Amino acid sequence: MDCLLCKKPIKNYNPIFNHMKIDESCSVDICQDCIDKFNKHQGSLSAKLYPTKAMKKRFGEKTNIS
Repeated sequence: MDCLLCKKPIKNYNPIFNHMKIDESCSVDICQDCIDKFNKHQGSLSAKLYPTKAMKKRFGEKTNIS
């Protein structure tokens, strides 16, 4: 099974963790590395929207919207 995003083979593929159903007609398989990158990206966006101390500590001090 290959990752839809990076096209690399998914190591230790597990349908519970690596298969994401978007809607009734669309689903994808994503590797753990791409999942981690996506989560970090979403976390940094959340840190910009909600600049709390916990978010700044987790994602860095540069969370202010410029």
